[in-house]
Amino acid sequence: MPSMSPREKVYMMLNALRDRIASPSDVIAMTGLPRYEVLAAFHVLEALSIIEVVYSRGNYKLYRLTKQGKVLLEALEKNLEISIEIKGRSNEETDIGTTMDLAPAGLPSEGNTEAVEASA
Repeated sequence: MPSMSPREKVYMMLNALRDRIASPSDVIAMTGLPRYEVLAAFHVLEALSIIEVVYSRGNYKLYRLTKQGKVLLEALEKNLEISIEIKGRSNEETDIGTTMDLAPAGLPSEGNTEAVEASA
């Protein structure tokens, strides 16, 4: 398998969860990606509310895409620049604002933009 960009790998994982509930093992079987990459990515995607656990028993978990995950998948399909804005409140009631530019290499930072928003 030729070397894939991280963006392509995330797309493959999210696409494997499109319209279905699946375990990391299911995603590994559907994508052919290494187990360690899928498991590590699932931890990060869950922390970012891109995927969510719908069933858990012991170490066995089933996941599905969240609303934000579906928006991200659509943006990846359209090869759009992706900007993630995080909004929340700390203990002192101050705003936290962060933006990450996830544009594919070689694309200008302006042009097609899709925002994925998460509120705490």
